[in-house]
Amino acid sequence: MLFKIAWRNIWRNKLRSIIVIASVAVGLFAGMFMISFFWGMAKEEINSAVETQLSHIQIHNPSFIDDKEVNFIIPNSRELMDKLKNDPRVKALSGRVITTGMISSSSTATGVEIHGIIPTDESSVSSISQDLIEGNYFATDASGKNNEIVIGQKLVEKLGVKLHSKIVVTFQSKGGDLTAGSFKIAGIFRSRNSIFDETTVFTRMDNLAQLLGTDDGIHEIAITLKDAKEVPAVDELLKNQYPKQLVQTWKELSPEIAMITDLFDQIMYIIIGIILLALMFGIINTMLMAVLERQREFGMLMAIGMNKPRVFLMVVYESVMLTCIGIPAGILLTIGTVNFFAHHGIDLSAFSKALAQYGFSNIIYPDLQTSMFLPITLMTAFTAILSAIYPAIKALQFKPVIAIHKI
Repeated sequence: MLFKIAWRNIWRNKLRSIIVIASVAVGLFAGMFMISFFWGMAKEEINSAVETQLSHIQIHNPSFIDDKEVNFIIPNSRELMDKLKNDPRVKALSGRVITTGMISSSSTATGVEIHGIIPTDESSVSSISQDLIEGNYFATDASGKNNEIVIGQKLVEKLGVKLHSKIVVTFQSKGGDLTAGSFKIAGIFRSRNSIFDETTVFTRMDNLAQLLGTDDGIHEIAITLKDAKEVPAVDELLKNQYPKQLVQTWKELSPEIAMITDLFDQIMYIIIGIILLALMFGIINTMLMAVLERQREFGMLMAIGMNKPRVFLMVVYESVMLTCIGIPAGILLTIGTVNFFAHHGIDLSAFSKALAQYGFSNIIYPDLQTSMFLPITLMTAFTAILSAIYPAIKALQFKPVIAIHKI
């Protein structure tokens, strides 16, 4: 009976009820869309880091990772790579020779990390070959194409060079001698991370190994998996199989990016909490106005025998009913909007320079996590019940004799 009365009451003032429903829907939409947007942005950064530099898993000599000393290669690296290729979960892998040094042009010099790669292998684990904006990702035929180098656009601007320019790279060889090599810029890339573009260059493994004196030694094995969800399982397996090697996932290699995903749930609840707090005050204000306008009605109900708990519940039911209509409306609005932008993206090219500093793309594709529906729905419903308590208490304070005579 109380449900029927409450249902009729909320439609006595249709405009006010629609405003409350719209407030709930828009509040829910705002919270869920913001979370979808930030999660989409976080995924873009993670994908950019994994595809450009980290891969899913990397293997190193434990002593190499600290100072990147040339002598610390992975023992039996070729044999290890052959075994990894036979794992059905492994999509691709690439061996790298890595050192740090100075890259110089006729006008200036700067420090860089030099990656010696096998181009065909590297293109299967890294997106650099797709990020070229000028030139080629090394020649298909290596003959006569020695000492080619691929560098980032930011580094090109810093050095004041262009495609096919000659640059000199200086570094320490395996024997401890200072070694330099002249390289020709074969290609220029631009990834989503401008810092990476400015500090990392690529050349052929054979060319770099010859200058370093590392022969067929490898410093780093980068592995990408067919399914990113398999990373923990494969990581644990490799750590058990090769305890003397340093096996790290992308989260261990880049803890600052991993922190984004680890803190995401907390950030989600903080954002939703702030929005629902504002929504709560809106519902309280609206329901309080409705209660004050119906003083005479409440006085009449109490005068004919309706007890205070039933009056209290009637006001709470009205608030809950309005919220129960607003929640599905908000969810549907969110799903429709997020699906649209998930296909078309949100263009943030006006902030491209700032975004590139942190590895974010100019186009953000919101990602709606279905796991967020239940907790947010429960939080919104709880907010509605909480919002109805004060107006309901106010209704109980009316004196029937006085309230009946209210005009």
